[in-house]
Amino acid sequence: MSSLTPWPKPCLGSGKTHLLGVFGDPVAHSLSPVIHNLALNLLGLDYRYLPFHVPPERLHAALQGFRALGGTGFNATVPHKEALVPWMDELSTAAIRAGAVNTVHCTDIVVGHNTDGHGFLAALKEKRPDLPQGAKVLVLGAGGAARSVLSALLETQCEAIFLANRTPDRAQSLAQFFASYDSDHRIKPMALDVERLPWEEISLLVHTTSLGLKGETSLPVAFHRLPTHCFVYDIVYGRPDTLLTRLATRHGLQSMDGLGMLIHQAAAAFTLWTGHDMPIDAIRAYLTHLGKPS
Repeated sequence: MSSLTPWPKPCLGSGKTHLLGVFGDPVAHSLSPVIHNLALNLLGLDYRYLPFHVPPERLHAALQGFRALGGTGFNATVPHKEALVPWMDELSTAAIRAGAVNTVHCTDIVVGHNTDGHGFLAALKEKRPDLPQGAKVLVLGAGGAARSVLSALLETQCEAIFLANRTPDRAQSLAQFFASYDSDHRIKPMALDVERLPWEEISLLVHTTSLGLKGETSLPVAFHRLPTHCFVYDIVYGRPDTLLTRLATRHGLQSMDGLGMLIHQAAAAFTLWTGHDMPIDAIRAYLTHLGKPS
């Protein structure tokens, strides 16, 4: 780690410092300020990235205030990704497809982007470049996080996408949202019923729910029925792992958490705002070091 610029780097900014940030509720847990400020320090760019706690009822006011301060751009996390859509002057193709915004770029107009889908696929390709081509994918959860995953998967040559949710109506609604992009009807909504899901057919399992984050010791996953070649992908990141990835490892399955997705979606936003490439390898090394138990 000696090759990395120390973090945080003491600096009060200047009258020309560009403002970046993340809007969320809650937001104190976010690793985004660590990722972006380290990248900015490594490249010597005069930007600062701050976390902003923005309750839902103050979202529009926060957007207006950020613009009034001359902010360059910000990320959005729970619960703001879908709520920001109507406040944007323009939306990128990815944001339109996902129906959600995770990156806002403020110039003369406000443009909403979605880099989550890019981050999801880029991280997967690092671990399993053969996926999801020709694969049957099982996506657990039909909330906001699943939107970007589904949007990205529909751009690939995966064979089928089983969308399972504890409330089947939500899975059905999300499948209907993507119907215009899914002419082959690859998205197949269903109930998250462990006994009835087609575990034996799955080559890629993607977990998009919050299960496992509140002290649970089990998950609604039939690990023993998954093929040995199945890859398990939890889009939540852990320090150093998550309940899902731990259980997958115990069953001899390859797995990964969402740290790679977090880094790659951040890198895409970073380039939009600064015009520079994020030093991804250095960021990953630093975060891996942070995640090691002391």
